[in-house]
Amino acid sequence: MTAKEFLKIKLEEEVLLYEKKLEDLDKEVFDSILKRWSEDSHFLEEHRFVLINILIPDAKNKKILDMAAGCGSFVVQGVQNGYDTYGVEPEDWKHELIDLKFRDYNYNPEWRQRVVKGVGEDLPYEDETFDIFDSWQTIEHVQDQEKCIHELYRVLKKGGCGILRGPNYFCFHEGHYRMLWFPMLNPKSKLAEWYVGKIRKRPLEGLDTFVTVSPRKIRKYAKDAGFEIVNIKRKQIYDAAIRRMPFLKYQIFKPVLWGIYLMWDFYRALKKIGLGQRTISYLFVKN
Repeated sequence: MTAKEFLKIKLEEEVLLYEKKLEDLDKEVFDSILKRWSEDSHFLEEHRFVLINILIPDAKNKKILDMAAGCGSFVVQGVQNGYDTYGVEPEDWKHELIDLKFRDYNYNPEWRQRVVKGVGEDLPYEDETFDIFDSWQTIEHVQDQEKCIHELYRVLKKGGCGILRGPNYFCFHEGHYRMLWFPMLNPKSKLAEWYVGKIRKRPLEGLDTFVTVSPRKIRKYAKDAGFEIVNIKRKQIYDAAIRRMPFLKYQIFKPVLWGIYLMWDFYRALKKIGLGQRTISYLFVKN
């Protein structure tokens, strides 16, 4: 069995955690996910490295951890493009897929050692091992988010930085089920079971695969761990505004920048009500 054939079977199983039948998920969406996770010949994870390079200088000369590594694409594509990337991944089938990809595509066998099995709450690395960590849409699958963030702090070197992006459950959309959701509704609750099973007629198995993410709690856990926190979206809006109106860089105009960000965030919140998942996006700095 090839890596792509194996992945297709596993993706179909995952779709059925959230959908009544495979046909309920758009084929174009399914095929794009299949391509992204099975083919590393194209730099499909480039957008993640672009953000890293924007926020963190000299990233190619730094040791980068992907938490969680999934199908190994970030790690493999990173190494192929000159980055020193590593990853930790808890799921057995994804490690099996990575082994098949290494067999099918004849990757350097030494790269395989860069992706190890483990969980975010107990990272299998020594203190201060990495310069950078990147956690992309995975924090909602971590059972103990506080412990995970403390572990990321532990394995990061002093002066190191980490990017954490994930779904913001202060919205009216659930990204795994791709449907209307109630803000911060606990997927383990009886209300969630009633809503998903009785009202939406969807499988209940998917409720065990994620937990809600609160931006307030993520900031608290990061602060308690010792991180300095930068709101990436706010920084990007500030930087864009200053490029267009350079005078805004002066301290006296900080309230104007704040107002621009609030208007942008309010617009995005209105636009996405019931239509799409909002995201949290933070840069954590270990001073």
